[in-house]
Amino acid sequence: MARDPITRLEAARDFLDAGRPDRARAALSGGFPAALAGEARFLRAESLRAQGFFRRAQADYRAALKALGREDLDLLVGAFLGLARCARSLGEIVPARQAMRCARAAALTGDADMRETLALEDALVDRAAGHYAQSLRALAPLLKSSRLRRDHAAVGFLLWAAGGARRFSGDLAGSHRDFKESLAAFRRAGDREGQVYALFGLGGIARVRGFFAEARSAYAAAGNILGAGPDIFGRAYAHCGLANVLRQLGLWAQAESHYHRAYALYSKLDDRVDLAYVDWGLGQVHLHRGELASAERRFRAALDAFTAGDEARGEALSLHSLSQVVHARGRTAEAEKLFDAAVRRSRGAGLHAHLEIFT
Repeated sequence: MARDPITRLEAARDFLDAGRPDRARAALSGGFPAALAGEARFLRAESLRAQGFFRRAQADYRAALKALGREDLDLLVGAFLGLARCARSLGEIVPARQAMRCARAAALTGDADMRETLALEDALVDRAAGHYAQSLRALAPLLKSSRLRRDHAAVGFLLWAAGGARRFSGDLAGSHRDFKESLAAFRRAGDREGQVYALFGLGGIARVRGFFAEARSAYAAAGNILGAGPDIFGRAYAHCGLANVLRQLGLWAQAESHYHRAYALYSKLDDRVDLAYVDWGLGQVHLHRGELASAERRFRAALDAFTAGDEARGEALSLHSLSQVVHARGRTAEAEKLFDAAVRRSRGAGLHAHLEIFT
């Protein structure tokens, strides 16, 4: 590859646009002159975020902000947005909102596209914070304008975002509809990355509604699109989602195998919350096999990680599962306290995790 710094930056941008963040990172290896260092760090951060390395991406976004000047307005706004997106993905709501305030200040008035981008990210932060009704209200006008523009990729993304908000607010049928329409829109746009995440949403809502064949097909299709590609987070998510469906079907050995594959991939990302969902899933496998001590260890490990990450849904699921295994082990008073704590945590966050059967 040419070592000319401008050519390397252009190559990195092209690779990112083509969905090859791994190649973008390779193009960015080596040093850059001071005038280009800020953009190089920004593009490196974008490539890391695209693969799921959110904490490493945050470090590069911060380095980019130190190197960029006020004349680099688009890159400054992009770096603050990147920080917000990483924080949101990690469940860090306060840092996400702080980064969004900085993005708005850097953007000043901005054009219509920038205002929509900022409004969308605000809605996604609201969704991550559990403010589902507020998020849906903010997404509605963005969806309307995207449909008027016939921007199918944007429509797909907005429906995906709405589908998640509806699912966790309890509107399961509405969520299912949104994810199906999201997948159709991404297919019209020829957006394969978008299709993957629409399939993830579809797999999740189909599973919790008890439509296991549809859920299994969705996760398998997402995994087939991802293959052995550079999206490590996506590949891990596909394995974990498929494992959840296989577990519901009573295919314990297959489920366990996919959980372990998900665990190996999430471990590369230092993604403790998603690792905790794998621990919780493995705990369910142990529980249904009657391996109660192993189940309790997995559920407690999951609960510790969920609590540290302030992941309300995970906490509620882990507390509920612990109440079951502890009761089975003869500690009924402790089980009752755990069950009550699960319901309080779920309701306090505006969730319905304590009611889910097919998680």
